[in-house]
Amino acid sequence: PVTATPAQPAPRAPAAAATAAPGAKLSVAQGDDGSLTVRFDWDEPVAAATFRRSGFLWLVFDKRANVNVQALQQAGGGVIRTIQQLYIPQATVLRMKTLKGMNPSVRRQGNAWLIDFRKQDMIPRVPIELQVQPDTAIGARLFMPLAEPGKVIPLTDPLVGDSILVIPAVPLGHGVAGDYRYPQFDIQQSGQGIVITPKIDDIRVRALRQGVEIASAAPTHSLKFTPVSKEMAASARAAAMRPLVRLLDLEKWETRNPAAIQQTRGVLETAIAKADDTAKQAARMNLARFYFANAFSAEALGVLARVQDVDKQIVRDREFMLLRGASKALLGRLEEARQDLYADILNGNDEAEFWRAIVQAKNGDLNGASIELRRSGSMARPYPLALRFPLSIIVAEAMVTIGDTRNAKTQVQTLQADGPNRYQAAHVKYVQGRLAELEGNFDGAVAQWEDVMLSPDRLARYRSALARAELLMRLDRITRAQGIEEIEKQRFAWRGDNREFAYLRRLGDLYLEENRFREALQTLKQAATYFRDHPQATAVTKLMSDTFSGLYLEGKADVLPPVTAIAIYEEFRELTPAGAAGDKMIQKLADRLVGVDLLKEAAALLESQIKFRLRDVERARVGARLALIHMLDRKFADAERVLKATPATNLTPQLTQKRNHLLAQALMGQQRYNDALAPIARDKSMDAELLRAEIFWFMANWVDAAQSLQTVLNLSGARRGDKLNRQQARYMLNLATAMTLSGNERGLASIRANFAPAMATTEYAKAFTLIAARPALGLIAPSSVADRVKVAENFKSFLTAYRERLEKNPLSAIN
Repeated sequence: PVTATPAQPAPRAPAAAATAAPGAKLSVAQGDDGSLTVRFDWDEPVAAATFRRSGFLWLVFDKRANVNVQALQQAGGGVIRTIQQLYIPQATVLRMKTLKGMNPSVRRQGNAWLIDFRKQDMIPRVPIELQVQPDTAIGARLFMPLAEPGKVIPLTDPLVGDSILVIPAVPLGHGVAGDYRYPQFDIQQSGQGIVITPKIDDIRVRALRQGVEIASAAPTHSLKFTPVSKEMAASARAAAMRPLVRLLDLEKWETRNPAAIQQTRGVLETAIAKADDTAKQAARMNLARFYFANAFSAEALGVLARVQDVDKQIVRDREFMLLRGASKALLGRLEEARQDLYADILNGNDEAEFWRAIVQAKNGDLNGASIELRRSGSMARPYPLALRFPLSIIVAEAMVTIGDTRNAKTQVQTLQADGPNRYQAAHVKYVQGRLAELEGNFDGAVAQWEDVMLSPDRLARYRSALARAELLMRLDRITRAQGIEEIEKQRFAWRGDNREFAYLRRLGDLYLEENRFREALQTLKQAATYFRDHPQATAVTKLMSDTFSGLYLEGKADVLPPVTAIAIYEEFRELTPAGAAGDKMIQKLADRLVGVDLLKEAAALLESQIKFRLRDVERARVGARLALIHMLDRKFADAERVLKATPATNLTPQLTQKRNHLLAQALMGQQRYNDALAPIARDKSMDAELLRAEIFWFMANWVDAAQSLQTVLNLSGARRGDKLNRQQARYMLNLATAMTLSGNERGLASIRANFAPAMATTEYAKAFTLIAARPALGLIAPSSVADRVKVAENFKSFLTAYRERLEKNPLSAIN
């Protein structure tokens, strides 16, 4: 049974139950019809499972998040009566009681899972098939075809006390449609995912690429399956025997000899030339059938185009539309083929359904096409060999994809019986390798693919090399870095179709797993650029944006050398998000560059931000940071230019003051001392006094320098009789130096009297004694004042103070 996808309930009283895990958040919305939607947002694809057991509803995700169950229950509006989270390190497991009759169905939006609670039965939309396979390389097993199964999650039922194994699923609505009982394990009904209850200890459950395998972990003990009843077997055979309805009669047009093909073509073209007007269309259709039957698809389309030119209504003919759509499919013109094959007049026809599935498979969705190809795959058997072989290869691969080993083996045997040439044989061997992998014969799979890698067929070699590398990585026989090297060798082996897109996507993912971010972004960019119309191109673009944001917002770029980090940013700067997130990203990167003294690179980054991204107050704020970077690089004129180019109204007093201080420093750096005093003329703050003292110092105006330093000392809180901290002692030494150079003996006497005892206990004691010594003692001649200043610690500049602050804080934190 299939249920319709429920409509999203209209939000009435939205609430939120926050999670503690990063990358996951939870929200709840109630619908006016009494329904409830719980939304789990994840930052990556996550598999899910839903099922009922012992009166409880279970929700399982194969990624950990700590759910605020109390908030979720309160937001549940009476639908969720009780809820408990089980502690599982690798998964999120919720066990709850719900209002009677309220069951979940699942939807997805991007990486988010939406669980809709409403009055409904809990049945899967796509039932997962259970395939009993008694004779495989690992012994008897049960296989459940499922693309992208999640991790196997072992759980203990708190009520029953037994152990269960839950395999969440990524494909939407894939679950088990009923309960199944076997001697050694049970499989229970689920709305999403698979739930297995082992009855013995040596059951092995594995999530494979193509599905879920249940087998015995003990090689000496095989699984035991209940025999299929005669009634069930008869029913299955009857369903399989339903005849398929065909439209095309192609067998009589098969011509394998090239000379015979030329001869037949001549005969058919002559027939068109000689036919009267009423018979020409039929003669043209015969030529189109002949071309198509022998895989001359382009020629067939040319003839069919002429047929349509003569008769516009021919598009209402089922055979015409099927021939044209199938010819386009063989040429790889898949979107055009889909438009023809999905014409309403072809609905319900088995042969049209078969070709629709072929187009779906060629478009990269082999798993989605496999169910129909299992039903109608035999449609290709009567086709001429030129068509039969490529179509049967697709059917065989589809059977392997869903784990149908019996039908896959039948297809392979049939292909081998057709006597393939060495090019075709390479494709058969590739499928045999996949079949061996499916059955657990990994060495056999590798051997098959290595044989194919020596074959003359380029596509088969390409696919086998990739499959071999993937399997060896999965088996840990080679490292991921070695696997990447093997896959990189195939970079130019196959170009231009969905396979290249899949290749680029996979290689990009592998680069990301190895933290090779530049190669990853380059490769993903190629996939998104070369295949703009691919259905997954948007997802690749989002992956690039998420990766870029992770590098520069979440600190992942910290593992990279700073030069590499800036190079990646410059190469992919178009991925910088708009708004505050992008500005924060630039800010963090600039902080790091300044931290490692890459001032030129940091300046270029902020210059671009100011020019293209920022306005008003934020532009003025970042302008101040850029000015500071220029001054740290001793580019004082550039600092002045930036400050004067980024004015703004409504600035806070603090930011206005900071910009004035920076402008004074920039002008002082250009030795424009009188100009430097102007921006801070009315500023009585400590920083302004320090700047004035520095300006007077460089002007050799020792009197005014001493006056400013006296003010600085007073503002610092230095008092007679108190101990001096390191900063106050430094100010005192600078003040003594200025007074000495100005000849202010009275001032020196005052600070000796008031602060000499306190200075004697600081690290500057000897320097202070040398600088502030009484001339009358005769210890130091007036001519040696310059030497006295040289010995003492020199004036600490305003810019030096900034440098010290940058050693402890990022650039963005200090202004």
